Amino acid sequence: MIYMPNNIHHIAQVAGTVYKVLVFACVVFPQFAVAQLFGGGIKTKKVITIPATITLAQDQMYFIASVYDQNYLPYTAPTALATTDTNVNPDGTTEAVTVNVQGSITTSGVTVQIPATTTGSGTLPAYSTTVNIPAELTQDGISRDLTLSWASQSFTSSTKNITATIAAVGGTLNAKKLDINAGMGNDYLGYLLGVFTYPYNNTGSTSTYQVRDMPGIPDKMFGKYDNGNTYSYEHNFLYGPVKGEDGNTWLNNNLGADYSNLSSSSFSLLQQATSYSDYHAYGSLIQWGRKPDGHELITWTSSTAGTPKYSTTSTNSNEPTSALFIIENKSPLDWRVSQNGTLWDTEASANNPCPSGFRVPTLDEQTALVTAASITNRTSAASSKLKFSSGGYRHYYLADLPQSGNSGIYWSSTVSGTDASYRGFGASTTVTGNVSRAFGQTVRCLKD
Repeated sequence: MIYMPNNIHHIAQVAGTVYKVLVFACVVFPQFAVAQLFGGGIKTKKVITIPATITLAQDQMYFIASVYDQNYLPYTAPTALATTDTNVNPDGTTEAVTVNVQGSITTSGVTVQIPATTTGSGTLPAYSTTVNIPAELTQDGISRDLTLSWASQSFTSSTKNITATIAAVGGTLNAKKLDINAGMGNDYLGYLLGVFTYPYNNTGSTSTYQVRDMPGIPDKMFGKYDNGNTYSYEHNFLYGPVKGEDGNTWLNNNLGADYSNLSSSSFSLLQQATSYSDYHAYGSLIQWGRKPDGHELITWTSSTAGTPKYSTTSTNSNEPTSALFIIENKSPLDWRVSQNGTLWDTEASANNPCPSGFRVPTLDEQTALVTAASITNRTSAASSKLKFSSGGYRHYYLADLPQSGNSGIYWSSTVSGTDASYRGFGASTTVTGNVSRAFGQTVRCLKD
């Protein structure tokens, strides 16, 4: 459904001549239940014919993290669509840490992958389309054009993505800095800046590529107490979005990373691991299927040393009431009394440790990313767009931290018998395996 109320250049073609007509538009995206005015509409686009042997994925998004907030606590889960309101002050106080990040897209642009389904070989013709982002949606008050484009590129039946670029025209686009409480929205998609249209199949059908602004992604426990209501605000983590080589949106850091911790001197919303042994990117080591209740928190002091924030207990519990790490030395080596393989199944699962709108990836989804990013070991994992680090694991019984700085071991949501599956990055290989659910391991979240 398309309405016409706001600043879009619409393309009309008469007798072979292209005319730009200034109209107004509000687009309703039923698949996201979003109705939002925006100033970024189609300005120019190139018409191409997509080969019959390739179909591009539809309904793509690119997220920019841009935020300024001095008073974000107490944080309240959003109940309405995102706004650009910057005057939200939940309790009238100023926080110890001001979050100030300018999200932008430069004229050099960002490289994005659009997933593709292929049935043979061919050449995808070059394509470009431009939208305008109005001044009221930029931090500097300067309206900018953005271009989505891809060069002519060959593909085969094994091609999984095509490479495209989103770039600003004539100067850097500085996205509006949003408020943490106002700028995420109840759809957890942030604020819509503009929408590209692109052809995706041989019949001439088109789809949309949205560019969205968000104020960072609050942790599942942001502004909340740990188990027992004893320890306050220890999960004040704020993450950035990053587009992986698989075309999906992921968190830019592991759950609990120092770079995401507002209380850490290393906090830097858009910073990611600089190497596989960058301990500021290691983050938490969480027991499979358990809530992020404090048991997973680690204070890292070097690439090979860290101290768990809380000690251990040998008392199993399906609903732990403390932040203690539950150790176990008898089969099936689970922190629970009774096993449950569905606790991390979906974004809506009871114990999903990821922020709203995100979830733990399946083993197949991890494998698809590893393949798309050509990851073969811990070094290539750290140089991928997700910048995986090697925080090792926490032992299910000894509760020590072996392998930190040596291997990256990431939980999936997939179970295998009484165990759970993981993806590991070692010195010379990347592997999958199954281990006991009482282990504490790293989690990197995928947008649902």
